[in-house]
Amino acid sequence: MNGMPQPNQRLIVLLMLLAASAACVDDVPVTSLEEPPGEEVADVAGHQNFVAAVACRANATVGELYCGPAPMHENRDHTGPQRVIVGGQDQYVTLTSSNVSYDAGDRIFQADVTVTNLIAQGLGSPDGGVTTTGVRVFHHTGPTTTGGTGTVTVANADGTATFTGANQPYFHYDLYLPQDATSPAKTWEWSLTPGVTAFEFEVFVAADVWGEDGYVDVAPSSYYTTVGGSTIALTATVRDVVDRPIGGSVTWTSTNTGIATVDPASGVVTAVAPGVVDIVASTGGPEADGRARITVDPFIAGYQIVLHFLTPMTTSQQAAFTDAAARWQSLITGDLAPVWPMYTGNECGMPIDEVVDDLAINVWFEDIDGVGKVLGSAGPCLVRTSTGLPAYGRMRFDISDVAQLEADGQFDEVVLHEMAHVLGFGVLWIGKSLLSDDSGLLDDCFPVGSDPEPPLTTDPYFNGPSTIVAFDNNGGSAYTGSKVPVENDYGRGTRCGHWRETVLDNELMTGFAESPSVAMPLSEVTVKSFAEMGYTVAASGWDTWSCPFCAPPAPGAPTTITAGGGRQLLNDIWLGPIYAIDEAGRITLARPDLRRR
Repeated sequence: MNGMPQPNQRLIVLLMLLAASAACVDDVPVTSLEEPPGEEVADVAGHQNFVAAVACRANATVGELYCGPAPMHENRDHTGPQRVIVGGQDQYVTLTSSNVSYDAGDRIFQADVTVTNLIAQGLGSPDGGVTTTGVRVFHHTGPTTTGGTGTVTVANADGTATFTGANQPYFHYDLYLPQDATSPAKTWEWSLTPGVTAFEFEVFVAADVWGEDGYVDVAPSSYYTTVGGSTIALTATVRDVVDRPIGGSVTWTSTNTGIATVDPASGVVTAVAPGVVDIVASTGGPEADGRARITVDPFIAGYQIVLHFLTPMTTSQQAAFTDAAARWQSLITGDLAPVWPMYTGNECGMPIDEVVDDLAINVWFEDIDGVGKVLGSAGPCLVRTSTGLPAYGRMRFDISDVAQLEADGQFDEVVLHEMAHVLGFGVLWIGKSLLSDDSGLLDDCFPVGSDPEPPLTTDPYFNGPSTIVAFDNNGGSAYTGSKVPVENDYGRGTRCGHWRETVLDNELMTGFAESPSVAMPLSEVTVKSFAEMGYTVAASGWDTWSCPFCAPPAPGAPTTITAGGGRQLLNDIWLGPIYAIDEAGRITLARPDLRRR
């Protein structure tokens, strides 16, 4: 959905019909029925009630589930706000059940049920996710016994309310559900009296949306340009509440003509001065306005890192992050295309909606598992579709480890190390074909197996040519293995994402922090690896360093860490999903969740 939210919109109601058998133990897929033509009934307010039911009946005796057309339902609520009713399983929403079971002892039939939103408008908010009102699933009719004898009642509803009738039980999903998003599962329970073998029921999925009367869909929804650059041609499509084009013209206006002007008829935008402006498309009718956010060259030249501290920190703790950002800004110099993520997921630590010049990072502390275990995780959560380079990242630390690292005088170096992962060190290598070995590396790096994981039997290495030259120029010419050697031990989150400890030892980007008071140089090898990823880097500014152990042990041999020596930065690379954002603000999955392999 490209339109911007408008407040105080009314309710969309999505009609579904489910049925269940008290003897079923497995989820059975339901085939949707298209909305039959001609079944539109105007309500007293002039809106349309789009009604299409899916009728399903389960036969426990023969193990069948039949789905067919349901009777026409005309549901008008004259006591409250008029509602638009639309429907069809897998047409506008999908309810999916799993873990279906019946306990004959306490006579409870239950299923875990998720809700998926299939329309462009987000469900569960009147203003596009700013305010969350949630999604409710009402029992409209039933449950009605269709096999055996006895009665069925909803056993664990979250509440009752008047919807299409008085005291209807409902399940409440307390969340905002964007397009194609699926809610967490809720367990639904029904109580059966003895003798019931099957039952059926109808439910309505009800949720606030911001454009109940329709909306204007503007493309692109965001754009970046410069003063004197080419004009931007915006397009607008007027759609109904469930995204179908309904025709109609729009008038274009600019919220600040000092930044950008727009032709009121054609939607052609011309940049005037640096800044951010909304271009609005309006029908002049009940449909919600559409908007495009235009950013006109407001950014600082060079590479900029913006930090957001999500939890309280001391002055010295914040300084560790700002100093690290300044160091990386001095080594990575090339400007990147700005983006404007509007993302409701929590992979970045919180939902985000801001213009990003080059890189923004959310930083927070929390209690994870005490001192000396999992440090936290750092890495990009959003990358640019065009270059694959990070636009947004996350740095999460165990508060107990922070205190210990500060006491040991190592916190600044560890923050500098973790910020490198946000920039893509060890995270983007496989996707950019910079990591090699002699077999299936992804499976070796992120295996399905027990913890601790055994060392790799292969020899992973970083294959970027300028990085290899830097390695050779800093003592690595004597190394006889594949260059530059990458960590092959110590489990996921360390292996395949750091320089090899048994060779590069004290270099900043091995998987270990050195003993207190031992320096961890940021070498030319690390800086040049960023150039291989696609960054423009400085010609100098790295620390002096020479390869300590360029006659390494055999591949796969474990590193011996002496008593009182360095500590492993355990599991410090973010292995969760990474998403990509293009210049129009569209977000797609770039890397799956590797934690679940």
